[in-house]
Amino acid sequence: MKVEGRIGRVARRQHGLITREQVIAAGMTPRMIDVRLRTGAWVTTRPGIYAVAGAPATWKQAVLAACLAGGPVALASHGTALRLWGLSDRVDRDAIHLISPPVRRIRLEGVVAHRSALLPEVDLSQRSGVPCTTAARSIVETSGALGEAATGKLLDLAIRRDRRELEALRACVARLAGPGRRTLSTVREVLAMRLPGYDPGDSDLEVRALRVFHRAGFEPPVQQHPVRIDGRRCRIDLAYRVLMIAVELDGWDAHGVRSAFDGDRARRNELTILGWSVVQLTSAMSDEVMASTVDRLRRAAIAA
Repeated sequence: MKVEGRIGRVARRQHGLITREQVIAAGMTPRMIDVRLRTGAWVTTRPGIYAVAGAPATWKQAVLAACLAGGPVALASHGTALRLWGLSDRVDRDAIHLISPPVRRIRLEGVVAHRSALLPEVDLSQRSGVPCTTAARSIVETSGALGEAATGKLLDLAIRRDRRELEALRACVARLAGPGRRTLSTVREVLAMRLPGYDPGDSDLEVRALRVFHRAGFEPPVQQHPVRIDGRRCRIDLAYRVLMIAVELDGWDAHGVRSAFDGDRARRNELTILGWSVVQLTSAMSDEVMASTVDRLRRAAIAA
């Protein structure tokens, strides 16, 4: 395929945008780039980001241009991500919000830059070809500024589209809240009104386990990881997929009846047969025991 054809394919995927790195990788020289800029075939939208002539200058194109200029780890977030998800057309309408890890400092005109040390894969997504935080993470990020009523409306809209968003928001709060981090009081109140018995404190064993793992320096596990056992779809509470470690959190007190307790044990036996290393954590364990138990299993899996 000729150079122009390769570049055209990239531009079509990116709302008519191409980066300097992409066109050079496709085989163009700096001189060829300069010619296209002088003749108007391309237009510079951000430093090192070009729009192909004729491509419509849309809001999504502007957001993607900011993401591309921000680097490979920059994502649309906050109100910008909410607009991408179709949850709001009013929040932060005049500014583009981006989020990145602390090591990346974004300075771009018209961009409000945020940094976070906690950007696990489960909170990252893509909408209309634009990298962004998930709907749940975007709601969490804006909840403090919006207040309880507006946050509740956003969540209700998200739930009407996909009922799984309620659990997604709860899981996101579990990942982000904890000692030394934000209180997330607004979004906690919103969850308390929509999840009967919701307890954001240490009585929520999953919340507690995630905090323990974060403090211990473990990478975030996958929450509610789906697996198939004898054709049935089941979920692992917390999973380290590469290491094939399944962390189960429910104990006798969470089941209430003997049949559920026995059925859960049978499922864990099946997971072991499938090659998973299964460990059970209970609320009676101390944080230190939780961390050391999972750490020993992780080390053993890595050494195997």
